[in-house]
Amino acid sequence: MRARLRVWPFLVAAAVLVAAFVGTYLFFVRTYAGQIVDERAFIGAADQHTLIVRLSGAFLGNVAYLAIGGGAVLTLLIGGLGRRPRHTLVAIIVPAVALGLAELSKYVFLSRPKTGATDAFNNSFPSGHATVAAAAAFAVFVVSTPRWRPLAAVLGGAFAVLTGILAVISQWHRPSDVVAAYMLVGTCACLGGAALVGWGVPKASRPARSLRALWWISGASALVSLVAFVLIYVSVQDHGSHLEIAYLGGGTAILAIGSGFTAGGNHLYRWLS
Repeated sequence: MRARLRVWPFLVAAAVLVAAFVGTYLFFVRTYAGQIVDERAFIGAADQHTLIVRLSGAFLGNVAYLAIGGGAVLTLLIGGLGRRPRHTLVAIIVPAVALGLAELSKYVFLSRPKTGATDAFNNSFPSGHATVAAAAAFAVFVVSTPRWRPLAAVLGGAFAVLTGILAVISQWHRPSDVVAAYMLVGTCACLGGAALVGWGVPKASRPARSLRALWWISGASALVSLVAFVLIYVSVQDHGSHLEIAYLGGGTAILAIGSGFTAGGNHLYRWLS
């Protein structure tokens, strides 16, 4: 028996992600302890080898071209050949809305207070680069058929996670900036899925394959990140300590959220044709 397509799982997921986005901002940007945790991961990433930093900077400098240009070509090509106009429309609107909200959040709606944790007061939350990468990944994902959607999810998720980790290594963003970008894109993607269900997109004859391995990767990464977070949090007054552990915790948090969102998105969309 085929599962009935329902709107409410997408709406519930969107509401949860909005709450997570707000909570992440309130702790990591608005509080002293949160800024310390984030800043230590940021500083710890600066100890990477010069070659790695140079390569990551070169990659990030071309992310917009790769994501927007390559993503647009693939999206229009797959959507056009598959005659999926509603999917293609969602693939265009969702990234545009996500990127617009990211820029407005960073420069208009949200601010970074002076708590004494750091001398950097300019708000960088959420990351525009991570938003672009994740949004482009979603665009290709949503126009793909259920048969190929898991592959699109894995490749797109890997691209988004790589972009996020390199953004921290290159000192362009803190881990919370990247995680928030994923949450923002995830929210818009859930609303896009709800729109497709509301527009009467037919059910798939076979659901998309699950991505169980990504759930395990996400869980293991989250555990490592949690241990690192606890260690940094309890030593919050020891300025400059445990920088490499903080960086490890930030990197694994990005991997955990990116992997979890990839597997979760594939699961939510599994019955959409």
